[in-house]
Amino acid sequence: MKTILIDEEKLKDLYLVQKLSIVDCVKILCVSDTTIRRRLKKMNIDIRPCGEYTKDKNITDEQVVDLYWNQDLSLSQTAKKLGKSDGFVRKRLYKSGRGTRGLSESIRKIKGSDHISNEELIRLHDEEKWSCSKISQHFGKSREFVRQRFMVIGKARRRNVGEFNGSWKGGTKLTKEAIRTCARYKRWMDSVCSSQKHKSKISNELGNLHYHHIYPFSIIFRSSHTKHQILADTDQHLAIVHDTRFYDVENGIGLLEEEHLKIEASPQDAHPLWKIWQAYPDFAVSHGNLTHSDFSCFNDRGQIQPINYKIRKATCQDIKTILRYEHYLGTVPPHSLILTATIGKIIVGIAIFGRGANQYISKDTWELTRLCTPYYVVRPFSCEFLSQCCTYIKKNHNDIKHLIAYADSAVGHNGGVYRMAKWSKAGKTESSYMYFDPITFELKHKSCCRRIAGVDKTEKQISVERGLIKIQT
Repeated sequence: MKTILIDEEKLKDLYLVQKLSIVDCVKILCVSDTTIRRRLKKMNIDIRPCGEYTKDKNITDEQVVDLYWNQDLSLSQTAKKLGKSDGFVRKRLYKSGRGTRGLSESIRKIKGSDHISNEELIRLHDEEKWSCSKISQHFGKSREFVRQRFMVIGKARRRNVGEFNGSWKGGTKLTKEAIRTCARYKRWMDSVCSSQKHKSKISNELGNLHYHHIYPFSIIFRSSHTKHQILADTDQHLAIVHDTRFYDVENGIGLLEEEHLKIEASPQDAHPLWKIWQAYPDFAVSHGNLTHSDFSCFNDRGQIQPINYKIRKATCQDIKTILRYEHYLGTVPPHSLILTATIGKIIVGIAIFGRGANQYISKDTWELTRLCTPYYVVRPFSCEFLSQCCTYIKKNHNDIKHLIAYADSAVGHNGGVYRMAKWSKAGKTESSYMYFDPITFELKHKSCCRRIAGVDKTEKQISVERGLIKIQT
């Protein structure tokens, strides 16, 4: 192959000193761009990224923004004035964070929507707390109208969360405050205090005690909120406040203020006993069922990675505490088999299989009635755990040929875990209902109002007589 002669000194001067592009060097030296690139590489000269020119650097982002946004020039007019392409101007505008005018903004300029002042838009947004979509709708404009206006003037928009979200229903703050200030909560604190003889559980010293939920208040609240979300707002609030899980004496301890602060300094998603162990290790071991070696399995955030676990049969006593506070139903149903995934003595997964409530299920079929992965387990794990449970049943229970599960759509479950575990979708059940007792604030199964033998009353008459409210699920 014939060597192409190039004045390397001239190329070096053009590319490094004069900062010309490879395209310009090609025109001057009358060779291909591939030849230029190879020769630069041979001369150990780094090739600049595309678009990096000195003359580009002389044009600031502020100049481009001023011409396009402040002087209201079009993209083409701005490019022509700067001696650049439309693409150059567009890239600079997006690089500066201002972007280009949208279709709605361009139409506004053509049709003349400037009678809507920026001050009025800002007043509605900041003082009236209206969302951008609501303001646009108020003026009969598209959804993007206000957003584009704010982008033009550099106005920051609120995050569409909390009370500023259109679906805001008041949040959970008031419900949590109602729990902590109700008479039942005060009786719970008195019971915990009396059981400890008014002394700290850790130091055994008298003092102003602070009361701590061993299984976290936030996890119990999440479970209760999930269970009662089918209720109307007022009923839901009352049902959560009267949930007995918040007031279990065995789930509370009284601590001195400094002791409580040390424990609560742990991450929110940490194991309940690990929170105590990281501050008071000997106390956590002596008052719990875990050893120091078990606690060492957790990471520095008090969570555990589900590796090297074992699938074991368990008893109701082993799992009832986790299910009560972690699962939204909070109960252990009648069962044929309870399987747990454990690392040492730490439970990282619970699955309960049994006959279920459907009387038409054959004897060679079990229903998965509970599946629970504790909050302190690093996700994802449920699909893997479920697959291991299926393998265990195939190996140890030859009489069981089928497994079924129902996803409770009333609380937002769509069966995604089962589908990812490669379970086949068999169909969809008909919508059902429950009863809500406005006296005890409890949800009850529909069977509580079934017709009584020897009593000539319908289910509706029985529910009305008992003062129960029918809730569709």
